[in-house]
Amino acid sequence: MRFSAKGEYGVLAVFELAQHQGGSPLQAKTIAKKQQIPLRFLEQVLSGLRKAGLIESLRGAQGGYALSRPPSEIRVSDVLEAIEGPISLSSRASGSDDRNPHEVETGGDILKPIWEEVRTSVTQVLDSITIQDLCERKKEKDQQKILMYHI
Repeated sequence: MRFSAKGEYGVLAVFELAQHQGGSPLQAKTIAKKQQIPLRFLEQVLSGLRKAGLIESLRGAQGGYALSRPPSEIRVSDVLEAIEGPISLSSRASGSDDRNPHEVETGGDILKPIWEEVRTSVTQVLDSITIQDLCERKKEKDQQKILMYHI
């Protein structure tokens, strides 16, 4: 199971849009600058998020991107699946490699149920965290920084 930079950038882009929820739409170049994402790469990510219905694009001088629903309704797993596709194990870890099915069972066959448990656990964690949760974590972290300066 791997998540690419594209998936991580997708989460960061949606997170940035959530930080400005209710305000004017954000342009791709603003998101790219704030989250340090290459603009051309971000445009591909935003396209995938728009096709998945997680964000919407608004045209015009004041146009840009905005979330299509509240951040509390968008799970991290939604974003990753929009960019990466369904969350699954690599073919080797899931036991679906190219071995002949008539061969003797190997130790890898013993591991297959473990990898399925891992996939299930990862999916549960990603399903349990919303973009709103990430925003709240950021606020808490910022509060801790402020408190540190007063010591």
